[in-house]
Amino acid sequence: MKVLVVGGGVAGLSAAISLAARGHQLTVVDRAEGAIGASIIVGHGAVHALEALGVLDQVLEVAKQIKADEPSWWTLVHNAKGERMPVPAPRLPTTGLPSMVFLFRPLLSDILVAAARRHGADVHFNHTFTSLEQDEDGVTAELTTGERVTFDLVVGADGINSSVRERFFPDVGGPEYIGTMSLRSMIRGAPSHWLSGLHFVPGEPGSVTTLLPDGLFYLAVGARMEKRRIEPDEARALVRGAVAKYEGMFVEIAERIDDTLQPIVAPFEWIWVPQPWHRGRVVLVGDAVHATTPNIGAAGGMEEIERASDDLATGLRAYEARRHDRCKLVVDASVEVMRMQRQVPREPMQEAAVRSAAIEKLAEPY
Repeated sequence: MKVLVVGGGVAGLSAAISLAARGHQLTVVDRAEGAIGASIIVGHGAVHALEALGVLDQVLEVAKQIKADEPSWWTLVHNAKGERMPVPAPRLPTTGLPSMVFLFRPLLSDILVAAARRHGADVHFNHTFTSLEQDEDGVTAELTTGERVTFDLVVGADGINSSVRERFFPDVGGPEYIGTMSLRSMIRGAPSHWLSGLHFVPGEPGSVTTLLPDGLFYLAVGARMEKRRIEPDEARALVRGAVAKYEGMFVEIAERIDDTLQPIVAPFEWIWVPQPWHRGRVVLVGDAVHATTPNIGAAGGMEEIERASDDLATGLRAYEARRHDRCKLVVDASVEVMRMQRQVPREPMQEAAVRSAAIEKLAEPY
């Protein structure tokens, strides 16, 4: 098949690697100039997906690894003073692979792009489509490169604000904003005593931190406010205001917030698109169809297309059936936790119970 993947993020590149490795002709386009982002969590089944894609060894060279029996981001919960809070831990199977890995998102993108190209995929950043038209012979795309090409399949992997979804699923509404803006930053040269985990302040969205290899430190805070554009100076002020509510290492973190810090600002939003996720020869994957938190799943799903390559519609239905329950679980649990975080006072034990139950289910083989 000749396949166009719109979106060069985790889902799109995973799909491209899986299909290109099986001999299909892949073109990947992404409107951005390259990957941006901060830390990304790859957990449980997604770690096995990286192994299946042939990139796990490269990922582990640059990632922080957590084993199934080790304290993780989910259970390292602290109050404003930096004191550890007891919360239920998920019971995870030991598989020989890490339970989860953390790494700088652009590093993961570089690894996936290189793997896709190694398998023969054409990957183009700073390019996308200007039009897509579907008929019984395929989907004709007019690309911003000036080419006009007909594809057997178009994979919409272009994120929560998917233009492919807007074009072919016009009846589906847009994402829902939950009232909190996310501000994510990377700090270099962090000392080894800085804590990874979740941090709670009564009545506040809380913060997330991760100490990565080579002294990289991920800091994510939330600000309850209207959804709007936030300029860098205001973003830094919001980060300063958030960390000022904590003690301990956050005093040191505040000293590192200067004009060189470039927080990535995005609204906390979610979307769930009811199945079917395909219409004709166009299929949605990843955040385009079930956005809440980062995940890798498209590669495993796209194998269903390969198994039914003589009947594309059958393959797409199999992909949807295989992914539905797990994706719905992620969205439902994440939205529930996000809504619980708005409660005053917050109940870390209740949030942890919801999170642990979902993680245990996701860790099951499928």
